[in-house]
Amino acid sequence: MNVFLLGLRVTSPSQEDGDILNVLAESLPSNDRRVPTKVQLLQNKTHYVGKLIQKLKKEDSVLALGPTRATPDGVLQMQPMLVVTQENFEDLLAVNLFIAAGGLGPKVDEVELNDTTVTNRSLAWQTEEKETAWFKLTAWAELSTQLADLAPGTPTIAVGKVSTSEKDEKYYLNYIIDKILYLPKTNKAAPKKAADPEKG
Repeated sequence: MNVFLLGLRVTSPSQEDGDILNVLAESLPSNDRRVPTKVQLLQNKTHYVGKLIQKLKKEDSVLALGPTRATPDGVLQMQPMLVVTQENFEDLLAVNLFIAAGGLGPKVDEVELNDTTVTNRSLAWQTEEKETAWFKLTAWAELSTQLADLAPGTPTIAVGKVSTSEKDEKYYLNYIIDKILYLPKTNKAAPKKAADPEKG
């Protein structure tokens, strides 16, 4: 998973493809010699950010943040989690994003809640002092099933939002997953030193 923060200029306002909005833009170059990167913003029209990008006009300048992937023809496709314009600049000051990487803790069961499912599962990582720290991740619906099914220790990168809840006069941090990536486990040892790029 790649999360990019990009300054963009809209080249084509939103078009609908079913429930998905499609906005074309290009990166704002830092000088006249740089070739702008083409970017495609894709978001559900009922999503908060989808409603915002639906209002964008050609030549509007925005700041966009979200998971991104490259297409074979050299276009970056982004599912924006945040889009900032001059009208909603304060949204940038209220940005709420965490990126956590580590190994999954013990397996847990999904819990049915109303018309969906939820899974709460721990993610462990090691501090510079070699101490183990834990996040308790919360995933809903399809992500809930993925989080519940994987083996303990699976290397994982989670992206989402943090919030605080109160219960019995105690405060708890909640890490709600928006995107998650699982990496294959391997027994191959890491290299002792980095390869010399001059020698390949």
